[in-house]
Amino acid sequence: MQVTTNNRTFNVEAFFIDLDGTLFDKWNKKISKKNIEAIHAIQKDIPFIISTGRSYSNKVKKIMHLLNIKYAICQNGSLIVDDEGNVIKNITLNKEQVTKIVDITRQQRLGFTINSEFLIYSNYWLFAPFRFLWRKKWKPIKKYQYKENVVNKIVIAGLIRAKKVWSLSEKIRKEVSGVSVKTSGRDKIIEITDKSATKGKGAQLIANILNINIENTVHIGDSENDTTTLNKVGALIAVKNSSIKLLNVATHIGPNHKRGGVAKILNGEFLEVKH
Repeated sequence: MQVTTNNRTFNVEAFFIDLDGTLFDKWNKKISKKNIEAIHAIQKDIPFIISTGRSYSNKVKKIMHLLNIKYAICQNGSLIVDDEGNVIKNITLNKEQVTKIVDITRQQRLGFTINSEFLIYSNYWLFAPFRFLWRKKWKPIKKYQYKENVVNKIVIAGLIRAKKVWSLSEKIRKEVSGVSVKTSGRDKIIEITDKSATKGKGAQLIANILNINIENTVHIGDSENDTTTLNKVGALIAVKNSSIKLLNVATHIGPNHKRGGVAKILNGEFLEVKH
């Protein structure tokens, strides 16, 4: 299978693929038969690797089994595992970084979660209803206790407008050293990892393990956290429903993720070749 950018044409050696807003094309966070069949057909010759902001949960395990996927880049690259649950890479935030992030969250009257757990910490009483929307438990921030070598990723949520999310993201970059700050969920949430943990660096590690040239790989996603693969993979494909920050830099724009969007991309249906 070949992919063409404005600069070159290459034979694809691997696909890295995001889950939420990309591979999940059904309303209940499931994968359509079209996407499953498309991946199985290509996977005979080309491996697929999950690249997600999600934790290594039972759901991710089931997807790896369903699609016969060997590796998963989780928590935006801070946790990388194989199909047997063996940890290949584990990068955590230190106490100073976590403390500063928690303080900023408190000052901004927002909420945060650790490692995508089903628990929101927030002091702001108006934030409590979000726990029902995300099916999460809620505790005040004073109940949070830092644990060494545990925090792969912090998610800050509660802002509605993308411009405010971007502004707070910049504030965190300036005030907290050594972190990677990216948005997801259509620029509604902020995801923070150590700067050495990104989807792009995770892709490079897996490419090395597979002994393939990362410039001959493709990443498909929908959020700013997918932009870290830019200038590493050979092609960065954004589904049409992606955040504006990804759409601005992607090498290709594909169809909307719904109704088998990934299957359409794998069949060569690109709306636009940008770079």
